[in-house]
Amino acid sequence: MSALMKTEATKTRAGTGVRERGAARVDEIIQTTKKILVNDGLADLSTRRVARELGISIGNLHYYFSTKNDLLKAVIEDVIRGYDEEFERKAKLFPNAPRKRIEAFVRYLIADAKKPEVRAFFYQLWGMSVQNNFAADLRDKTYRRFVDMMVDMLAPLHPDKSIGELKSLAMSINAPIEGLHVTFGLGKEMLEQYPEMDELLFQQIMRNIDYGCSNT
Repeated sequence: MSALMKTEATKTRAGTGVRERGAARVDEIIQTTKKILVNDGLADLSTRRVARELGISIGNLHYYFSTKNDLLKAVIEDVIRGYDEEFERKAKLFPNAPRKRIEAFVRYLIADAKKPEVRAFFYQLWGMSVQNNFAADLRDKTYRRFVDMMVDMLAPLHPDKSIGELKSLAMSINAPIEGLHVTFGLGKEMLEQYPEMDELLFQQIMRNIDYGCSNT
């Protein structure tokens, strides 16, 4: 399952007036907001539009999220949470095998980047961040969390590297995966034209990870 689109409420999300009994409603609001962003873009996103899509009153929605920025923040936090959960799943699968753990996570990220809804979401995030300071802060938060996750995975393989070096290595992993988002576009043509890209990119990233490792 993609970290972007989820169909079940699993935790209480952030939002004004949220209580445990409202967790399912909040999750429904967040997923609907994501779908509007992916399908129609930021210009068509408003609390009124989200309420209309859900068939609830604007007052009901404002009970949980007062503004569009509140919605955007909740969406980004939900996406980050999804990747965090995937990170934890890989950690549990390979508790004593750090290289296998990072291999599994890299393959997951590559597969995730091929999903059209994921690419569309990140296009919207990048576009929003160009002229919207609030969106730019959310974008930076997303990538800081990604770097932190990768540093946690890389540290056992690079015990002699500094945090700064590990962060640079983490970004060298992120850069080609982000390139997939841009190169593949929203259609299937590029995906189908280069079916070997997954393995080529995986091998490239793992070479970057192995470079300078003192314990592989």
